Amino acid sequence: MAIQSSGAITLQDIEDEFGGTGSISLSEYYRDGAYVTSNNTSVPTSGSVSLSNFYGAANEFSFNITSSAENANIRTLAIAAGWNGSAPLVANVNSNIYLWSDSTSTGGAIIAGSFAGGLTLNNYGYIIGRGGNGDGSGAGGNGGPALTVASSGVSVVNASGAYIAGGGGGGGGYDNGLGGNSQTNGYGGGGAGGGEGFGGGGAGGAIGALGANGTASSSRDEAFAAGQGGGAGGGGGGFISRNSGSTTEGAGGGGRQLPGTGGASGLLGGSTAGGSAGSAAANAVRGGGGGGWGAKGGNGGGGSGGAGGAAISGTAVTLTNNGTIYGST
Repeated sequence: MAIQSSGAITLQDIEDEFGGTGSISLSEYYRDGAYVTSNNTSVPTSGSVSLSNFYGAANEFSFNITSSAENANIRTLAIAAGWNGSAPLVANVNSNIYLWSDSTSTGGAIIAGSFAGGLTLNNYGYIIGRGGNGDGSGAGGNGGPALTVASSGVSVVNASGAYIAGGGGGGGGYDNGLGGNSQTNGYGGGGAGGGEGFGGGGAGGAIGALGANGTASSSRDEAFAAGQGGGAGGGGGGFISRNSGSTTEGAGGGGRQLPGTGGASGLLGGSTAGGSAGSAAANAVRGGGGGGWGAKGGNGGGGSGGAGGAAISGTAVTLTNNGTIYGST
């Protein structure tokens, strides 16, 4: 807990806040020395120092997130690392670390609960949301948020080379419902961030990987085409024409690569490719492609594409962006 901001303070107050052993001397408590952390800018690093320099001073706690995690709760991780629950907190997401989600309703990283001394989240890695699923006859699913915030006093710094990316919207689809010997379908692709394609569609990609291609198999007199998995949005499933027999055909799944490229559409007419690197997928006569990171999926003939997920949702934060952000903040 921070030292009081007015009135009389003592050397013991300073030791209680910052630690130390034996006899107490102000010269032990220069900023960036053995005890006083760098957030206390009123405390000098050398030279003359007085008790009044320590008004409001607080012992900041800093820790690194060194392993990729699903739905990473920053407060929970900080407490596990030794944070006392009240000191100013700095959380650092290390380079090449993914904080990710497999649910469009939950962020890859979560900030919730009390941060009495404030929180600074420094992102050097990848904070990503889950892509919306494609659809066969209606609207594609919305992409999920990358970072959800339900706390005040939060600052987010997105470093050079780092990403905060909402999931892409799933592609809309088309099913004319004729059945029998004459049917035309188009299936929507999964959005960036792991959305699944529809209709024998490809699965969403693993961390850092492409989404899977849609499957296509035929019997008797048919034409079919499967969409390809993307690094970002998946491709649409294509135009399916059937005279008799049965078929399995599908759209590509959305990948989890950054920035990522959209998957190709089915080779026959009526579908669109997935969006790339934060770009929406084009609309289609049949099956729309999945949206790129934070971007809308393409409309299909029977339904609209899903909305792109937010990069940061919830309570407002102080944001400094030196990297790349896809989606609203």
